[in-house]
Amino acid sequence: MKKLPILILFLAVSCTSVKTGKEINFSNDLTFEEFKSNLKVYVDKSDYPNLDE
Repeated sequence: MKKLPILILFLAVSCTSVKTGKEINFSNDLTFEEFKSNLKVYVDKSDYPNLDE
């Protein structure tokens, strides 16, 4: 019974979203160059590790 509040707390914390400084809009009416530019900005700001290393 004591595990239930811990489980609920864990689920509540893990389901929250993380906000970044600037949101990047990938819409359907972008040109290829605009998409490529937005993608570079997104990759530079992301916290994901570099797989090329």
